[in-house]
Amino acid sequence: MPADAEQIDKPAALRAAHLLREFTDVGINILAELSTHRSVARGIFAFRAGDASDALSFVAKGTLQLVPRDGGAPLGEVAAGDSVGGMSLLVEGEHVLSAVAASDVELLQLTRPVFEEMKKTHPRTALKLTLALAQDLAERLREAKGPLREFLVWQISKRQQEGR
Repeated sequence: MPADAEQIDKPAALRAAHLLREFTDVGINILAELSTHRSVARGIFAFRAGDASDALSFVAKGTLQLVPRDGGAPLGEVAAGDSVGGMSLLVEGEHVLSAVAASDVELLQLTRPVFEEMKKTHPRTALKLTLALAQDLAERLREAKGPLREFLVWQISKRQQEGR
């Protein structure tokens, strides 16, 4: 960590995370112990579209702008209390968007290998995090509009017809 990086109160930052709103202090403290702190200076990419996605990142401070692979106008922002990359704990894949720091950003990250170990050492916390990620995904899909919603309805009906 650079000498000028800001120290973060990990439990406090994680308590503010929307994804962890149902967690007890015990669960928060376990995640705080296992997470790593990463600073991203304004204008620097936290990750780029196409890079392997291998960590759940909680934004503790600052704002990340989400931009398409080919550049262009930001599609959205994530700020303190938000998280990105949650699906990377459950399935291997790559980032579909890039995230550039709109301000100096402090992240707390939980990597896939650490999560895999957490399943053995803290199974209840790992299960609770998995359920929180599933609930978050379900809420996002329920809120989906337009072409995305139509695609998801089509995909579900196709799977039902195939007997999956």
